[in-house]
Amino acid sequence: MNPAPWVPPPALALLLAALGHLLDGLFPQLPHPSLPTFGLLLLADALTLAITAWVSFWRLGTTVLPHGTPTALVTGGPYRWTRNPMYLALSTALWGFAFYIGGLVAYLAPLAFHFLIDRWHIPFEEARLSALFGADYARYRQRVPRWL
Repeated sequence: MNPAPWVPPPALALLLAALGHLLDGLFPQLPHPSLPTFGLLLLADALTLAITAWVSFWRLGTTVLPHGTPTALVTGGPYRWTRNPMYLALSTALWGFAFYIGGLVAYLAPLAFHFLIDRWHIPFEEARLSALFGADYARYRQRVPRWL
């Protein structure tokens, strides 16, 4: 099992967004393809997805914290289509931010986030959920993709 990730995913997303924005400012000569309206729409979609995912946890009275101990397997709401809607929301928010500010370097933030979450955070959580929920989680994994 992977070791527990020590950077919470929202903090990682903010760090990568800030780094992308900072690096973009350091390299102003790079093209700045910006679609601010599209970026705002993605940010709104990300917020909606994050809220509906959080509500799914709240309804079952289980923790949303990756390091917390879940008391229920959440399979309703957006969890019917993706096993990781909160991470998908953070990734979508990073894409929205990149489209809003433009700057080629800013587009690296969502790619880095996706890679780190997919290779480090999610395997840790999947191992924990497998240990806690066994066959129920195995069936859920067969039915619902990790992303979309």
